[in-house]
Amino acid sequence: MKNTFIATLMATVFIPCGIQAAETTVDLNLQKNLNMVVYNNDMALVKDTRTVPMGAGSNEIAFAGISGQIIPSSVVLDGKDITFLENNFNFDVLSYESLLQKSVGQTVTAEYLNPKSGILETTSAELLAINNGRPVLRINGKIDATYPGHVVFHHLPANLRVEPTLVMNVATKQPGKQDLTLNYLTHGLSWNASYVAQLSADNRSMTLDGWVSLTNNSGMDYKNTHMQVVAGDVHMAPERLMVRKSMAVGASFADTLSENSTMIQENIADYHMYTLPRTTTILNNQTKQVSLLSANNVGIQKEYTFRNLQTDREIKNAKPEVSIRFTNKKENQLGIALPRGTVRLYQADSKGDLIFVGEDRINHVGNLEEVTLNMGTAFDISANAKLSDQKSWSESRPNTKPVRVYEKTYEIVVKNGNKFMTKVNVEEHFYGQNVKITEETIPSKKTADATYRWSLDLPAEGEVKMSYTVRWE
Repeated sequence: MKNTFIATLMATVFIPCGIQAAETTVDLNLQKNLNMVVYNNDMALVKDTRTVPMGAGSNEIAFAGISGQIIPSSVVLDGKDITFLENNFNFDVLSYESLLQKSVGQTVTAEYLNPKSGILETTSAELLAINNGRPVLRINGKIDATYPGHVVFHHLPANLRVEPTLVMNVATKQPGKQDLTLNYLTHGLSWNASYVAQLSADNRSMTLDGWVSLTNNSGMDYKNTHMQVVAGDVHMAPERLMVRKSMAVGASFADTLSENSTMIQENIADYHMYTLPRTTTILNNQTKQVSLLSANNVGIQKEYTFRNLQTDREIKNAKPEVSIRFTNKKENQLGIALPRGTVRLYQADSKGDLIFVGEDRINHVGNLEEVTLNMGTAFDISANAKLSDQKSWSESRPNTKPVRVYEKTYEIVVKNGNKFMTKVNVEEHFYGQNVKITEETIPSKKTADATYRWSLDLPAEGEVKMSYTVRWE
């Protein structure tokens, strides 16, 4: 029968009296399998299976080679016919400072290299205290708080380890080797998505390549790992964690995976999970890129849009937003959930060299959703707009107070400096109640509540004039 036990750090468990089991260190050489699920919010689920030699009765098992940013209360131990008794996370690791703190009251050796004689002077001393990281020593009956040398220790203090270690007390009736899986959550691992889009010369299609960038700042290496990432905002309850954060900063950029490395997507709960179909290694302070998707001939629409030209002051030479719009569906060579990330847009010049033409961020994009990417503003298209007429009056309404009615007329001239015909949109959002367009020279389309859009076909090196009257209460 398979048993799973949740290890809670703060729990107190009374162990039956008897001989205390000797500690068995289970290092990475005994690791049989390693799986990792990385989330967006600087957190990962590690599933570490190791072959552990166990004796009948109580076993003190020290799992070495685990993340120093582990969440101790998240630990789950999975094994066969085992009884979990106690869990201790020892993150007080070996360092000069920790050796000093653990050796207070003990005899140490004080060493000092005399700069005048060049002789290394050594003497026996008692470590009395630590003052701002400096040892306070009793040497030959005198107390020295400013000793210029350093301290050499005679032995390793108890409970001080060379790396973060999880010590678990586990009981079993069956002696012998057994596969135990240590499951835990840890900080220090994260991922994000990025995309590269290459626009065609006619702006009707693009190729889209997506990448997952995995970053490891957890303080340890993960080798030959079965890697998965989850897209979506997993809720985490606020918790005060007794975890020492890694002090490592910065990241080196690792090799980029390409061959047979495109991730496989599946739905889990209300999230999307992507699985790398082969094992990978991600070292501490390293970022690794993995291919997420590659799609060709994705249909797009390039749009030029002027927004909110209706003001009481005259507007001259306004520039339109340039955007690329496409639909995430199978018929458009996509249909895969697109995780939140940055999309960088490129287009080839007359020599065939790629030129960067803009970037935008997308939120999580599900199947059948439409995406709009803002590229910036257009250089050769402009608009002049002015308020040509305005008036207001009061109107009576049955069974209510009179309302104030406002009416304004705008004139807009849109110019095209390109040597080809260009489609341009003018989009206006109005504030007030019962908004409606009463007169217009070019038909509009209502796209949302109090939002209207006019679509213009601008002739090459030409212009289009339009006007409209809007009324609201």
